[in-house]
Amino acid sequence: MADKENATPASAARLTRGAAVAGKRSAAAAAAGDGAAAKRKRVALGDLPTLSNAVILRQPAAVVVKPPPKPANEPVAEVEPPAASAAAAAAASSADLPGDGSGGSFPSSASTSTTSSAASSGGDPHFASDIYTYLRSMEVEGRRQAAADYIEAVQKDVTANMRAILVDWLVEVAEEYKLVADTLYHAVSYIDRFLSAHPLRRNRLQLLGVATMLIAAKYEEISPPHVEDFCYITDNTYTRQEVVKMESDVLKLLKFEMGNPTIKTFLRRFTRSCQEDKKRSSLLLEFMGSYLAELSLLDYGCLRFLPSVVAASVVFVAKLTIDPYTNPWSKKMQKLTGYKVSELKDCITAIHDLQLSRKCPSLTAIRDKYKQHRFKCVSTFLSPVEIPASYLQDLTE
Repeated sequence: MADKENATPASAARLTRGAAVAGKRSAAAAAAGDGAAAKRKRVALGDLPTLSNAVILRQPAAVVVKPPPKPANEPVAEVEPPAASAAAAAAASSADLPGDGSGGSFPSSASTSTTSSAASSGGDPHFASDIYTYLRSMEVEGRRQAAADYIEAVQKDVTANMRAILVDWLVEVAEEYKLVADTLYHAVSYIDRFLSAHPLRRNRLQLLGVATMLIAAKYEEISPPHVEDFCYITDNTYTRQEVVKMESDVLKLLKFEMGNPTIKTFLRRFTRSCQEDKKRSSLLLEFMGSYLAELSLLDYGCLRFLPSVVAASVVFVAKLTIDPYTNPWSKKMQKLTGYKVSELKDCITAIHDLQLSRKCPSLTAIRDKYKQHRFKCVSTFLSPVEIPASYLQDLTE
C-alpha cells in the first residue's frame, strides 16, 4: 500500500516528460531566436548609409602567433605580429576605404569624388543609352503593336467611344485596388492588341477589360487582386469561369509576350533626365507628365503614334504648362529623345487637345484623379490655348 501511495502515477510521469520535451523545445527555439536576432538586426531604411558601392573594411581580429616549441633550457622569445599585418590593421582602423565591390584595388580620393559628383548630378549610367536603343527597337516590332485602324478594319460592334469609356473605367479600377501605373498601361496595350486581331461583341468588352487588368496585375504587382475581386468590381456581371476563359484567350493571342515597352517606360526616362530648372519641384513635372500620359490612353487616335513619341510629346506639353514663357524643347531634349519637334507636332497637338478637354470631355476619371493634392492638383493647370508657332519649329544647329 505504501509503495502504491508513494509511486508516481503513469499519467503524471507522461506529463512530466511532455513538459520536459516542451521545455527543451522552447529553450532551443529561444536560443535560435536569440541567434537569429543577433544575426538579423532590423534596420529602418532611413538609417541605411548612403555610400555608393562602398566596401567598408573591418579591422582584422588580433592574430595570436604561437612560437615553435623550444627546449626547456632555452628562453622563449616574444614574437611580434608581422609589420604588414600591423600596417593593414592601422590603415583599416584609421579610415574606411571605398571600393568598387570587385575585391580589387581601391580608387584614389580624386576618382572617388569624381564618381560621387557624377552620381549626384543625376547622370545616366553608361548603359542607359543601350537600354533605350533596345526599347526603341522593341516598340516598332509588329507583334508588339496594335493596329492603328482596328476599329474600322476589324471591329463591327465596338466603337472608339466605347473603348474610351472602358479605359476611363479601368483608371477607377486601378485606383480602387491601388495598382501601379504600369499595370494600367499594360492592360490598355493588351486590349488594343487583342482587339486588333479578334472581333468582339460590345457586351464582352468589359470582360476583356478586367481580364487584361488581371493579366497585367499578375505581371506587375507584388500582390495582385484575385479573380473574384475583378468579378466583384463588375457587379458580378461575369462569372469566375468567364474571366479565366477570357484571360486564357488573351494570353494565347498575345503568345505570352507581355513585356512590351509602354508610354510610361519612356516617360520615366525623359522626366528624370530633362529637369533643367532645379528651382521647380521635380514632382510637378512628374505628375503633370503622368496626367497627360493617362489622358492619351483615352484617345484611340493616339494609337498611330509610337509610345516613345507620345512620351516625348507629353513632356513637351507638360513643360509648356508649367512654364509657358520658355521653349519646352531644347537640344538636350532632342538628343535625349531622338526626336525633333517637327516629328512630334501632330502628337503634341493631340495631347494638347486632350488637356483642354477638346477631346473626351465627358470622361472625368483621370481629371478627378489628378485633382487630388497628392498629385499637386495638376489637372487644374491649363496650358496656353494656342501653342506658339516658334515652339513648334526645329531648333537651329
